[in-house]
Amino acid sequence: MPIMLYPKCWRGREDCQPIHCIDGVDHELTEEEYHTMNYKPCSFVCSGKNTSENRKVDQDIYRLCFKNEETDEMSDNDLQDLTSIVSVIGAALNLDACQKHQRGIVEIPAEHTKE
Repeated sequence: MPIMLYPKCWRGREDCQPIHCIDGVDHELTEEEYHTMNYKPCSFVCSGKNTSENRKVDQDIYRLCFKNEETDEMSDNDLQDLTSIVSVIGAALNLDACQKHQRGIVEIPAEHTKE
């Protein structure tokens, strides 16, 4: 089975093959907007493959983008960078979970009810 890649670069760049994206909009999408991706997100975090031959560092082929009202960042990374990013994010999530538990907060997933 082929891997589904994200169909669009929200920056409109030609030097990046989109891999995945989570975007946010400030209005409810119409069905047409949803299917055609003819809208402009107000925020997104995404990954892609930098296809440019003009990379500053040859192995930095994985692009990460963060964009919202306050932040607009784009970085090119290698596999070690990506695993380091995942590691520090995992540590932050673990610290948050441990601190919540110490305060007696235990998150329980909502049960889905049949209607």
